Amino acid sequence: MKKSQWITMVIAVVACSFLFSGMVFGATKARVSLCNSPSHPQSIGMQLFKQYVEEKTKGAITVGLYYNSQLGGERESVEQVKNGSLEMATASAGPLTTFNNKFMVLDIPFAFDSYEIAWGVLDGPMGQKLLDSSEGIGLKGLGYLENGYRHVTNNVRPINGPDDLAGIKIRTMEAPMHMENFKKLGANPTPVPWTELYMTMQQKVVDGQENPLANIWEVKMYEVQKYTSLTGHIYDPMPLVANLAWFNKLTPEQQSIIKEGAVLAQNYSRYVNKAREDAIVEKLTEKGMLVNEVSAAGKEKMRAKSQAAVVAKIKEGTDKAFVDEWLAAIDKMKKDVDAGF
Repeated sequence: MKKSQWITMVIAVVACSFLFSGMVFGATKARVSLCNSPSHPQSIGMQLFKQYVEEKTKGAITVGLYYNSQLGGERESVEQVKNGSLEMATASAGPLTTFNNKFMVLDIPFAFDSYEIAWGVLDGPMGQKLLDSSEGIGLKGLGYLENGYRHVTNNVRPINGPDDLAGIKIRTMEAPMHMENFKKLGANPTPVPWTELYMTMQQKVVDGQENPLANIWEVKMYEVQKYTSLTGHIYDPMPLVANLAWFNKLTPEQQSIIKEGAVLAQNYSRYVNKAREDAIVEKLTEKGMLVNEVSAAGKEKMRAKSQAAVVAKIKEGTDKAFVDEWLAAIDKMKKDVDAGF
């Protein structure tokens, strides 16, 4: 070999070493569809997931986070995960019920009196049983990212009980049980996709809407709504699901890392969400919204008017025994929390 050829070859090798340093050939991609902005608690939790998974797998799995429904709405994203064209997504229970009707139990109104009770059930045997129930349709349930309690905003009046909802036209998720809840409370529910929410409020197509505080703040509801009433009518976690076939192709060690990362993301998103809620109430007030707490008595009146009817409706559409098990788990967790366990 001539000296000039040798030098050329050495230069090429050195250049390639710089070009590909730190890269893992054949790295597995994990694209995750998220409906919220990068600053939402759910997204912040998934940023921790990305960091953990990439570090622990030494780059063998790369995680791509796609915010603000870039890859499609919640229902569309779950459909893509199910058919294998996307690796992972988070979605509220409402859209997930299209694929697995057992998720309707998450839409039972006034089911959880506190975050601690909700987390206890979701992190226990019934929460795991719900996640596992999606494997039959090709989805691997990994955890419950935080969205928080849903509350009502509107331009008519403060909501302190069911009578105040009478006749109010309210935007809901495209979720049958959410609509059923508000029908029983005397409101006129109108389903509107998340991506069209602000425009719907701006054009006054409806009187109000319902969402967790993080979303009320992020979508700037204070610009188009007057009242925020802390009804807490539904606790709304966002399950993280993966394509089951994709997950099963990972090595056992990588599967463990993915599951560990999901739990870290879940717990951190809960912490961030709960820590922010009081500050969000203050900020909404500063922006001119009138924010009111709803008394325990007011919530109990709403519960009495809608919960039993919604549970009966859910039992018509899914496994009755599973619903009863779910309700029993809530009762047990409430007793444990009240007892200080």
